[in-house]
Amino acid sequence: MKHLLNLATFLLMLGSIMASAHGQIGSPGIKVTVPFSFVIGRSAFSAGDYSIYSVKDKVWVQEASGRNIAVLFSEPLDGEVPQQNGRIVFDCYSEECFLSQVWIAGQDSGRTLARSKRHVHLASMGVSQQFALLGSKSRR
Repeated sequence: MKHLLNLATFLLMLGSIMASAHGQIGSPGIKVTVPFSFVIGRSAFSAGDYSIYSVKDKVWVQEASGRNIAVLFSEPLDGEVPQQNGRIVFDCYSEECFLSQVWIAGQDSGRTLARSKRHVHLASMGVSQQFALLGSKSRR
């Protein structure tokens, strides 16, 4: 009986993983070259090539190698969604830039990312600049 329960648990977990992966395959996304270092949450990343995907309330950020470096919860953001390709937006304060918005063509809305404590602190201290980077279409 214990083996049957273990098998059932394994099959449920496998089904959940497969359903999640199936929902992500073919997800619209963008590839973008970020020319400066930046922060997502509490983690800092170097300049480079990245792919960004959005499915429902989550945003995935991958290195050029395809390795996921961040999976973030996001909220819908009203505004004009690009018809082709997409863009990402950074909030920058002096030398520190935070990924704050993701706009992917083919989606109903943009996505805004939660601000870290550091991001909120810097925003309260002074003037910020926003930088938008255009990306090219990508599919996983």
